[in-house]
Amino acid sequence: MDLKIFDDKCVKILTASGEDYEGIVSYCGREYVFHEYGRDQEALYLTPMLFYKDDIVSVISLEDVDGPFGHYSEKYGLLERKCLEWGSDLIEEVLASEDDTQIRRMLACMKDHLQALAERAVPGMASWRGGNSTSSTEDAENEPGPVYRGELENMLETLVKYSGNDEVVREAKNLLERLSRQNFCNTAEDAYTG
Repeated sequence: MDLKIFDDKCVKILTASGEDYEGIVSYCGREYVFHEYGRDQEALYLTPMLFYKDDIVSVISLEDVDGPFGHYSEKYGLLERKCLEWGSDLIEEVLASEDDTQIRRMLACMKDHLQALAERAVPGMASWRGGNSTSSTEDAENEPGPVYRGELENMLETLVKYSGNDEVVREAKNLLERLSRQNFCNTAEDAYTG
């Protein structure tokens, strides 16, 4: 399989574990992958995931697909749902990308799962933002990561302030308002039960 032909294309990747991911990928050559990740093989990068050639069963171009969700089969997919599981850091990687379609897909996923996301969120920002380092192991890589409410608010406020895409701005504002109401409801509920 020639992975180079998929560089900067919208594709569906089927992995050896039976999962499929959709999005625009970047080709990563063997030397780059070996230097950055220590594996001597090609890969495709789909923000925020790297798919090694050995882990890919097939890659299908979605460039000619034009359905209700553009090149995609759904309004968001497994990638976006996994980012919610993995926590603030990976959500931020997607929202900081320059791909408005991927950002809108992440926002749609957040919108549909905001209740669960808000319930799981812890107050404040990640400790490393304040200069406090925390150790992490590679074993924790596939574990659900923390979701920081302050981080979520900061990401959404950044989109509202700096995105040039009206739909992204509108969706980010909507999520900020819903998150604020969720925060108010939780605070009122805590005061009532406390």
